[in-house]
Amino acid sequence: MTRRRLAGFGLLALTGVVGVFIGVITTLHHRSFAPGGLILGLALVAAWGVGLRVLGRNRGLALAGLIGVLAAQLVLSAGVGGSFIVIAGPLGYALTLGVVLIGVLVLAWPRFQAAGRYDGNRPNREGE
Repeated sequence: MTRRRLAGFGLLALTGVVGVFIGVITTLHHRSFAPGGLILGLALVAAWGVGLRVLGRNRGLALAGLIGVLAAQLVLSAGVGGSFIVIAGPLGYALTLGVVLIGVLVLAWPRFQAAGRYDGNRPNREGE
């Protein structure tokens, strides 16, 4: 395995781990001050996904980061020991649906073409 491929897998793994961290923060604090905690959490997830989509050359980086967010939310909403963090109610449903909707929108968004490179020629301006 080449160094480049290994570095790519490492970057995907790191992105997934940071996604899990963001998912834990969002899930734990979505009910902190309703509905502000939910709105801030979804804004954090959206900023994370859009940032990864802009920085990555393809959708793989954004997919890894958003899968980490969804995995953390899934584990925390499963109800460990009879205690649920994501309670079935308007805020819990909004969190779950919001994260999934953000993920779908970020991953489905078309790629923007890169701006042209500067070739050193000045544009022709009248009067010069």
